[in-house]
Amino acid sequence: MVSAKAIMFTMITAVMAQNKTQIGTTSEFRVCTVDARPIYSESCISLNQTGSTQFNVAVGCRQYGYNVRLAGLAVNSDFLSVVPLNSFSMRSSGLYTALLCSLAASTNAVIHEKLAAVPSGWHHLEDAGSDHQISLSIALARKNLDQLESKLKDLSTPGESQYGQWLDQEDVDTLFPVASDKAVISWLRSANITHIARQGSLVNFATTVDKVNKLLNTTFAYYQSGSSQRLRTTEYSIPDDLVDSIDLISPTTFFGKEKTSAGLNQRAQKIDSHVAKRSNSSSCADLITLSCLKEMYNFGNYTPSASSGSKLGFASFLNESASYSDLAKFERLFNLPSQNFSVELINGGVNDQNQTTASLTEADLDVELLVGVGHPLPVTEFITSGEPPFIPDPDEPSAADNENEPYLQYYEYLLSKPNSALPQVISNSYGDDEQTVPEYYAKRVCNLIGLVGLRGISVLESSGDEGIGSGCRTTDGTNSTQFNPIFPATCPYVTAVGGTMSYAPEIAWEASSGGFSNYFERAWFQKEAVQNYLSHHITNETKQYYSQFANFSGRGFPDVSAHSFEPSYEVIFYGARYGSGGTSAACPLFSALVGMLNDARLRAGKSTLGFLNPLLYSKGYKALTDVTAGQSIGCNGIDPQSDEAVAGAGIIPWAHWNATVGWDPVTGLGLPDFEKLRQLVLSL
Repeated sequence: MVSAKAIMFTMITAVMAQNKTQIGTTSEFRVCTVDARPIYSESCISLNQTGSTQFNVAVGCRQYGYNVRLAGLAVNSDFLSVVPLNSFSMRSSGLYTALLCSLAASTNAVIHEKLAAVPSGWHHLEDAGSDHQISLSIALARKNLDQLESKLKDLSTPGESQYGQWLDQEDVDTLFPVASDKAVISWLRSANITHIARQGSLVNFATTVDKVNKLLNTTFAYYQSGSSQRLRTTEYSIPDDLVDSIDLISPTTFFGKEKTSAGLNQRAQKIDSHVAKRSNSSSCADLITLSCLKEMYNFGNYTPSASSGSKLGFASFLNESASYSDLAKFERLFNLPSQNFSVELINGGVNDQNQTTASLTEADLDVELLVGVGHPLPVTEFITSGEPPFIPDPDEPSAADNENEPYLQYYEYLLSKPNSALPQVISNSYGDDEQTVPEYYAKRVCNLIGLVGLRGISVLESSGDEGIGSGCRTTDGTNSTQFNPIFPATCPYVTAVGGTMSYAPEIAWEASSGGFSNYFERAWFQKEAVQNYLSHHITNETKQYYSQFANFSGRGFPDVSAHSFEPSYEVIFYGARYGSGGTSAACPLFSALVGMLNDARLRAGKSTLGFLNPLLYSKGYKALTDVTAGQSIGCNGIDPQSDEAVAGAGIIPWAHWNATVGWDPVTGLGLPDFEKLRQLVLSL
């Protein structure tokens, strides 16, 4: 194989010979190029000539997404014409520059994201055809994000002078402005990309794979895992002068296998007649009903007001949409006043009410628990598309194409709306293994959640239903064994809700996900609580053994917990009575209680609770019921959601977390006691 350097040397020699009389007086002719893609180092070639003059000028090939430094020549990259310095002329300049551009990679491009290996479980099918269509989103960087944490501390920590003085949309955009899109759009247009649309802090565009491959110095391909297929790449580059303007480009390196936290299709069971009869007699040992929850969490004596201003919301991904008819039947089952919910569609989401085609189990569980516990507080479902395969339309660059990574579009949408148009509590019951989410992407999404928190909105996430982990192998190319934390539950700006089981008393549920993040350091609000666990509730021998699988300096999760499974919750799916559960049930349950706490504060003339964690760790734990029995398990080769063997899983003997006094990585700080929490928040 001939090296790029050798090709460049030959080409320049030929051009110089052709133009010898014009160049004449140049004493040294130097060509600077770079090693083959990906770009790591620069190299130069010198060609000696007669004379005494030497020039050093940058040469641009912007039309091709490349840049070459050529000593002795200046190139006007806008028009791809070569202009020798000191008014020298050169023949065949257009061809000359085009050859330069086609042979050299960009010296001003930097690798922005790169995976060490294709994520575990995925395999390469084929490179995408050059004429295949693709839609991408460029997330423009926000300035001053280094001040986000300190601002959240000021507004969300009880006792601080600014506690509860939440910001509005304009305040957030002023404090954390989005980078200008001018240079980014110019970069796209220089590559002949014309289908461009701005959406909040995103620049969406649609074009062909061929143009994107050249633009990002990459190769997009189709990858498959089971029945899921993605159009992805393992790395991409951007111009170094855009590094401060671009946070990330998606979907690129995020493969993901996002799932509901409950594994509902495997776990939901239709309720037979004799169990239903016992449940009608309020046997909480068989099924968890609304009357059971009122007793368990001490909210039976409180009735919210629909006019207080307190509102609830929940996310629906993976083509899920809650059923109006199922909610109506649920309300009749538990003698609730009739109440519907609103729906907002994001990024091409679809509200499918046809029960023969709809996916609804997760969405139904969310809305039935939010309405069942929090009625009559208004509830909004945010449906964000979608699930691949999807071929985007270049004429609709903002059409549905998140290809199973909806978090970015979802939170950008929320931030684009005024406070008055948003619920103050949002419940999300979805997650990915943290390591399958590129760190750039995870931190971008987490910062967006932090910005949502500044606006007085509480974001709650289910911790997951995989215990310590399921696959338990790294995707960094080493295939090492490790515990598997779940994102977005690991983001410090969410309140992660773990799971319990049994009834009176509750104990830790063995499938409740928890542990320590590998992306986010231990959060300021939990340092004392987590250190107490590490110092007093896990032996030194266990800690030493686990340290090879877990990052004990990372953000600990979950933060709180609620009933998840065994016994199941009684709900309505597809018009029939089912038993279901998981942390996908615990999260909307806890979220509804937070909405009721907001109701109490708003009716007392106070602000909403907003970002909850500083309150929970500093004062709120006193109003929670500590869970000290039970444990979570995992990394044993079995998927806790399906009870089936996981091919190639890492096995970690004796892997488990115990529920202990105080915070622990199974149940967090504990279970809610609504009346105690109500008295606490009204005292602030």
